[in-house]
Amino acid sequence: MTSALLGRLRLFWHNLDPMVPMTLVGALVGFISAIAVEGFRQAMYAIMRLYSEQEHLVAAATGLPLWARVVIPTVGATLGGLVMWAGHRWIKRPRGPEYMEAVLVGDGRLPLGPNLTRTLSSLVGVSSGITIGREGTMIQFAALVSSLLGRIGKTDAAHRRLIVACGAAAGFAGAYHAPIAGTLFVAEIILGGLALREIAAVLVAAVMGELTTQALFATGPLYLSHTIPVVGFSDLLDAVFIGLIAGLLGPAFLWLLDNARRRYQPLIGFLPLRMGLAGLLIGLLSMIRPEVWGNGYSVVQSMLVDHWALSTLALVFVLRIIAVTAASAAGIPGGVLTPTLMLGGAIGLMVQHTLLLGDATHAQALWVLVGMGSLLAATTHAPAMSAIMVFEITRNYNVVLAAMPACVVASVIGSLLHERSVYAEALGLKEEQGGSKTSLFQAITGRKPAPQAPDDAAEGPPSGLDPQRPVQSRD
Repeated sequence: MTSALLGRLRLFWHNLDPMVPMTLVGALVGFISAIAVEGFRQAMYAIMRLYSEQEHLVAAATGLPLWARVVIPTVGATLGGLVMWAGHRWIKRPRGPEYMEAVLVGDGRLPLGPNLTRTLSSLVGVSSGITIGREGTMIQFAALVSSLLGRIGKTDAAHRRLIVACGAAAGFAGAYHAPIAGTLFVAEIILGGLALREIAAVLVAAVMGELTTQALFATGPLYLSHTIPVVGFSDLLDAVFIGLIAGLLGPAFLWLLDNARRRYQPLIGFLPLRMGLAGLLIGLLSMIRPEVWGNGYSVVQSMLVDHWALSTLALVFVLRIIAVTAASAAGIPGGVLTPTLMLGGAIGLMVQHTLLLGDATHAQALWVLVGMGSLLAATTHAPAMSAIMVFEITRNYNVVLAAMPACVVASVIGSLLHERSVYAEALGLKEEQGGSKTSLFQAITGRKPAPQAPDDAAEGPPSGLDPQRPVQSRD
């Protein structure tokens, strides 16, 4: 009797869809990834307490004397550069694949030494007010922990890839309180399409990451904003106009980042000096406006609820473009996703000031959020993720009705004007693309995917990948 029952259980397990046990793994990965993200955040707060009692960088900069606004980013960036320089000399392998490349074309292995070096360097930099996103490093750190879990469990390459994808989604959810956007981040950007069979475990990981964050660390949405009323047809036209502007400015922003990095890095080979000079520039800019400091979180929060004069808004917009370009060009590890959200929000608010005439029946939060999603879509070429993200970070559902068409327009225009997205290098994509990739589900199960129409969204993007090419994470 017992042997017959065991035999049936073995048969059941053998015939079970392999994605079912992977969802359980995804839940575990989601929990651990959320802990990793919070650990990075608390380490950042600990460093900030060395010079300020504030938890937000703009508030910290506001309370500092002008000379300290210059010295702290300069010292922080220089120390971060020294960490990277020393790590390169000690490890003898300064670069490894980013988590995106490890999922898309790699075997799911993220080398421990290079990634810990980058994490520590980024931690020092973002804690000192450098205008770069900390969330990119949080996601990379969560993916690194997930990769280690896959190696400890002695999983095969395909399962490791999926586990790293789960870690990235959970890290995204923990950093932004946006589990659906985290899932779409993996689906649209890393996997190249919404393959539901592959994404089940990723969704479970993202939800578990957000639940862990909400239950143990921070409740509520990432940003607080006024309630957005139901939008109408006229609002859609305004939203599409914002999407059009973002679609034009997004490629220009990417061109600026790429060209600044290519021109500046060869001029100064010594990394601590290069990063220190970027920190000095950011510090000098913050003497004009303290909003230059940090990833842009505090600025976005203020734009959602406070009145901004058009002149002040335009000044902060220009200063932050210069600052984030300098940080990216110097190679300071981090991301530009949150800085992009801030710039997009400023675009939406400036359009409202100048063209939309400030409709009294709608909060300015609508246009800030539409601008955030639009510029993000223009640079990532991921309209669904961008539109859902601006809903999740405020829990204002009505914004989706305006953000979705705006993000589609921005993404289409952005991809036409600048074929490579902000994540092209992190994915290991060459300038000229071609070929195809095998899906995670097909690699894990050995089954061929069901036939799809040529324009099916689940089909991966063209690739022509060079795993040996050095890459730089953006976010």
